[in-house]
Amino acid sequence: MKKYLFKFFLPLAIITSVISLAVTQSSFYRKIGQSQRLFNQVYNQIFSTYVDELDPDVFTKASIQGITQNLDPYTVYMVEDEQHQINLLSKGKYGGVGIQLGYRNKTMSVIAPMDGGPAKTAGIMSGDIILKVDNEDVKKMTFNEAATKIRGEKGTEVQLTIKRFSETDPFVFNLTRSDIKVKDVTYSGMLSPTTGYVRLNRFSRNSPNEMYTAFQSLLEENAKELIIDLRDNPGGLLSSAVAILDMIVEKGSPLVSTKGRTKDSNRTYYSKRKPLIPKDVKIAVLINQGSASASEIVSGAVQDLDRGIILGQKSFGKGLVQTQYTIDDKRSVKITTARYYIPSGRFIQKPDYIDDKFLLNKTEEDSIFATLGGRQVLGNGGITPDSTITPEPLQSLSSQYWRNGYFYSFAQRNKHQYQSFTDVENDDAIVTKFQKFIEDQDDEILLPGEKELKTVSQKVAELDSTRTEINNALALISEFYAEQENEKSKSESKDIHKFLLLEFSGLIDGIEGRLLQALKDDNTLKTALEILSDQLVYESSLVPSQITEN
Repeated sequence: MKKYLFKFFLPLAIITSVISLAVTQSSFYRKIGQSQRLFNQVYNQIFSTYVDELDPDVFTKASIQGITQNLDPYTVYMVEDEQHQINLLSKGKYGGVGIQLGYRNKTMSVIAPMDGGPAKTAGIMSGDIILKVDNEDVKKMTFNEAATKIRGEKGTEVQLTIKRFSETDPFVFNLTRSDIKVKDVTYSGMLSPTTGYVRLNRFSRNSPNEMYTAFQSLLEENAKELIIDLRDNPGGLLSSAVAILDMIVEKGSPLVSTKGRTKDSNRTYYSKRKPLIPKDVKIAVLINQGSASASEIVSGAVQDLDRGIILGQKSFGKGLVQTQYTIDDKRSVKITTARYYIPSGRFIQKPDYIDDKFLLNKTEEDSIFATLGGRQVLGNGGITPDSTITPEPLQSLSSQYWRNGYFYSFAQRNKHQYQSFTDVENDDAIVTKFQKFIEDQDDEILLPGEKELKTVSQKVAELDSTRTEINNALALISEFYAEQENEKSKSESKDIHKFLLLEFSGLIDGIEGRLLQALKDDNTLKTALEILSDQLVYESSLVPSQITEN
């Protein structure tokens, strides 16, 4: 009898569950249909009765953007000119003239022309200021608008009007756009007889090949330690992150998982081959607040698998997967379809990426996880380094000079006076020249409290300008600030010299030159070199210890 009842009730339970699920799904899709009808009714009513005639394309785009803005920051609607970054990652190239652009003080300038590109071939130089694009004033455009106008299909032409500080009159360059291949590895080389260094600035289709070449070259130079610099790397393609990890970790290791609502969104990636980098080669990965997405997958997997140490600052915290859906040949929508999970099970997205009121159910994530070797790590967003190095804050004058673009402007104006970067380094009077340059600038440099002093002085003058004792006191304080500014200028001369060399190195020797100069004063890099050079310290960094706050 019991056996008969079991045979009867089991199918009945299954049927009941299926019916319940079907009813639930039916109710959900009925709500979607009702919402769509409501949206269409409001939309049609607005277009048929609104007092002014609306532009359908502009209004529709704004409406869709209003919808996506309620979701996470990475779900976006894109039209043709906004898909450049995705094309750059997936194709590894774009149509343009081959220049890296900078934007400071409302001025667009050439950071560096790319080797072999139309701009460099035509004679455009680092430090050149772009005044016009096709006779349109750059100052009347946003940076993105101007950059978009410079880009274009291979074979088309663009006219750039350039101002060069060493020349009186502007130059006009008529350039034919070509396919520009972007270099992902901005520098790789040996920092010491045994330590190799690679800096990767994005994860595009080309990244794995470039990293393979860099790793192979460093290993051939007998590198016993490797530093992988992912600072300010915003991420890119998941496939590139997986391919790079495949060169680092043991075959068969879990690398990253994606979990979402659709079948295609659920997948686990494993390393498939023997790693290029031998197990006895020590690894350090550098990250900071600008390291996101694919950078966090690589650094997080290295940490979770105890394959190396992570140094720097806590990473950005982007652990959401986007899928691009094409609407037509000019429009597409990029939607977050899954979450990233690294080998320990950590979800690296920083919390509260969407308002809970839009969710029918919220996924609760664990907070404490363990690496392969048993070290505890936290999962509340981002990757926390094994060794946190806090950057030294800029001093008061140097900070204002940097913020106002004075170091860069001075380097631009004086670049033509030097034949090489060595000449800049050997110029003992360069800080004095810079200080004279500062005196000629319109923007006022104020020490802490000086702005408030000027406000008080103005108020006192408005109330009663005849009070001699008060005016004398204010004048005395003003003299104090003038003396302090002079003293600060002297005490910060070392930092001022450092920033001047940094800007000149970029203008004279390009991206690579600027990077190498920056590394000379890089405390995070210095710490990595110290740990890698000491086998005992390196190994102890991978041993389970007390958990640290994330």
